[in-house]
Amino acid sequence: MQFACEVDSPGEVVERLPGDPLLLELPDGRISIQSAIPTLPLAYVSRGQQKIFVDYESRIGVSVLVAAHISVSSGLWRIPLIGDDVRVPIDAGDPEREFSEHDISEWDPGLLPEEGDYRVQAGSPIQEELNLECVPVLPERGWVSGGPWSIERCHSSGVGLCREVFTPVGRGLKHDFKSYRTCAEKGQQVEFLSWICPSV
Repeated sequence: MQFACEVDSPGEVVERLPGDPLLLELPDGRISIQSAIPTLPLAYVSRGQQKIFVDYESRIGVSVLVAAHISVSSGLWRIPLIGDDVRVPIDAGDPEREFSEHDISEWDPGLLPEEGDYRVQAGSPIQEELNLECVPVLPERGWVSGGPWSIERCHSSGVGLCREVFTPVGRGLKHDFKSYRTCAEKGQQVEFLSWICPSV
């Protein structure tokens, strides 16, 4: 999947074109490649809030997919982080791996994801190539180029449950100006994050 802007003159206001991905600059200067889903996810794990928002009918399937242990006494979910050995039990009181449970209707889709957030939806992973060629960053934050990156994302046409994590996918360049179909100057290094299916 390749994205590119059309003809613009240097200094022109940033404007997304049909087909451009939604790119947002995060507070730390990194770039989020937004990947929307058509409906509410079945579950969303917020690292920043230490909460899991989950559809009640799907909670058992979600708990299996994310290798969670749900405490009978406290109701807290103990969820391994990416890179953890899922065979090692998580101790009670682990501040990074314990999450309080909330209904998925309480989740705010407008909140920016944070690195390490999970989401679960119906579907299965598909392979996709992501290539950015001078694509605008909102709100009016210049243009970026990066990729190509070969990633796996969840697709709703599949059967079963599919998990994605918001994580870095690679580095590219951020530009302040662009000219005929290309960014005009060399640019500064920037890191990109997006929703991808974890390998573990």
